Amino acid sequence: MMMAKSSKRAAVLFAALFAMLGNAQAASSNLPDLGNEAYAVVSPQQEKQLGADFMRRARHELNIVDDPELNEYIQQLGQKLVSHTSAAGQTFHFFIIDDPTINSFSVPGGYVGVDAGLILATHSESELAAVLSHEIAHVTQHHVIRMIAQSKRLSLPAMAAMLAGLVLAGTGSPNGGMATVALTSAAMAQSQLKYSRAVEAEADRIGMRTLNASGYNALAMPRFFERLSADTRFDGTIPAFLSDHPTNSSRIAYLTNEAEKLPRHPPPDNTPFFDAQAEVRVIASGDPDRLVDYFRRNLKSGHYLQKDADQYGYALALAKDQQFAPALGEIDGLAKRHPHYLLFHLARAEIEMDAGDYATAIKHYATLLDTAPDNVAVMHRYASALLETGHAQQARRLLKKALGQNPDSASLYKMLAVAAGDSGRLLEAHRALAEHYYLDGNTAAAIEQLTIARRYAGHSYYYLASVDARIKQIKEQAALDKSK
Repeated sequence: MMMAKSSKRAAVLFAALFAMLGNAQAASSNLPDLGNEAYAVVSPQQEKQLGADFMRRARHELNIVDDPELNEYIQQLGQKLVSHTSAAGQTFHFFIIDDPTINSFSVPGGYVGVDAGLILATHSESELAAVLSHEIAHVTQHHVIRMIAQSKRLSLPAMAAMLAGLVLAGTGSPNGGMATVALTSAAMAQSQLKYSRAVEAEADRIGMRTLNASGYNALAMPRFFERLSADTRFDGTIPAFLSDHPTNSSRIAYLTNEAEKLPRHPPPDNTPFFDAQAEVRVIASGDPDRLVDYFRRNLKSGHYLQKDADQYGYALALAKDQQFAPALGEIDGLAKRHPHYLLFHLARAEIEMDAGDYATAIKHYATLLDTAPDNVAVMHRYASALLETGHAQQARRLLKKALGQNPDSASLYKMLAVAAGDSGRLLEAHRALAEHYYLDGNTAAAIEQLTIARRYAGHSYYYLASVDARIKQIKEQAALDKSK
């Protein structure tokens, strides 16, 4: 359900950061050149670590969507865009937050978050790609690192502490970050506005080029901004995205003019986007009955371009409402019409599992794995089904393969801990659970699990040394976190 935890507002992260950097440097409308000065303050490895530290706290405090299919979609879309930037080949992490706010944000190290509300507010994959391209540009242009270098007085630990505070702010945590944010004075807030506009303008320009190079129509960026602004004028509310990415008629006109200069591309296939939107809507809604009615009405309205997506959402909504027979009927029809479209077949197997038809579901998962042996969503769903049906050893092998492709997945480590434990591999089980807790931002629990794992290492010097080394690493990280 939405708002289980309060999501930290997108580029409020950037806005507070700009304010804390001081008014003298921030007043400049020009960003410093990226060069030795920036990396004399923060190395590329430190930048990566800064993002990883942020993400561990984010997993602990935010309601991040843990859905294999949605994660696969947003990651593939994001990586497609990254491949057309100066950061091609670098690892980026894209994730969705279960929050109705229309917003997005990015963090050093290649972490880009998108609220569910923003995905529902976009009308096409081009518009969603435009937002992601803008956030990717903040990372590839090293905006945060350049600001640290320009400030001369904001250390890396101070930066990490501020990011942590912003993650906690508004969650109700006694360790919340409002005290950190309160350091901002009115004068600093005024001076940072000019700076943020310079940063946003650069992210617009670079992002638009990325968008176009990736095969999308660059006009999607100003059109999305313009529509949000129009909706704001109509209902009197200001979406967080516009608060954090200030938009006015001049900015929209400039973006439109620049987009017109770029080559036009034919519209992309929006099928995966519409399907992702439908799934986001199902996950976000806490009322299955209203959800069923929503998709039923959409199907009756006969919107041709989104008919399959509405039927897909209808099937998921029926399953969420535990109406498994009609849900299977809807998804089976889609799977037959689209025999090579993986998503519908995955959904069919998942609904079969929910309905208790384990044998059929397992058979379908095995077929899907043969078809897409490296698809993490398939491996995730199949492993979950294998665990539920008592095939722990098979699930374990599959999860280890999945983690080889997605080593930062807390949920995969948690499943591996169960699979290893059920397979009698207790050392491996506790080590996997430790990694789950570490990635989820709970270093104390991670150390506890590794301490337990030592008991199962026997007299093996290799295993003991390996576990002890990991305990030392996490303790050092915990000490560093505490010092911030």
